[in-house]
Amino acid sequence: MSTYVPGSPSWFDLGSPDVAASVTFYTGLFGWTANEVSEPEAGGYTTFHHDGRLVAAVAYHQIDTPYHRPYGDGEHGMPAIWTVYFTTDDADALTERVKAAGGEIIMMPMDVMDLGRMAVFADPAQAAFAVWQPLRMQGAEEMGVPGSVRRVDLVTADAGRTAAFYRDTLGLAAVSGEWQVAGRTVGGTWELGVTGAVRPHWAVTFGVGDVEATVRRAVELGGRVENPPAVTPLGVRADLVDPHGAGFSVLS
Repeated sequence: MSTYVPGSPSWFDLGSPDVAASVTFYTGLFGWTANEVSEPEAGGYTTFHHDGRLVAAVAYHQIDTPYHRPYGDGEHGMPAIWTVYFTTDDADALTERVKAAGGEIIMMPMDVMDLGRMAVFADPAQAAFAVWQPLRMQGAEEMGVPGSVRRVDLVTADAGRTAAFYRDTLGLAAVSGEWQVAGRTVGGTWELGVTGAVRPHWAVTFGVGDVEATVRRAVELGGRVENPPAVTPLGVRADLVDPHGAGFSVLS
């Protein structure tokens, strides 16, 4: 991946209360390598790479809202959570569209060094998401293959209401349970409760070569199984939770 059409999911990062522990878990699970961004203003932001290509990142929590606790409040403070970023060509204009469409502004647009510009919102059903206006960094350099994000899905109990919101903000079209941009599928929708989530959120699914082996490895590393491996129309999928409470899925 080198560029992304506006409205496409393009970046994924984990907010964690313990970056070092999260690095250990995900590098051990997916075979990623991790590199801490050297600039002091990055605040320990650490990128994950698969076969040398940028796929995701982890950082210390910067936001704590009910929208960022999809799996509950956690046993020990703020739980970890994966955030999905969608590409935009104008984060400020998009912020105004979010307001007009009934969404909530969690973080106003801000510059991220010389890499890009970001903002964080919540849709009317209270699912949080972020947007990325790229400058030097376009987003993930690899998607859709084992070792990277395979797909994203909106977990919600109000698909009708959110369809209008994402159409009017990100330009996403809801077609038979899928999200499309310019006729290309970029995500899907799950009914709230399928993954055991208690609040609406955008879920990430990582591609793997062997779901059963990945599940065993996740448990060895301190994660837990939310839903065991099962055959789906897209392949074998399992839903997992990492040691700090972040939910995610794996799909072969």
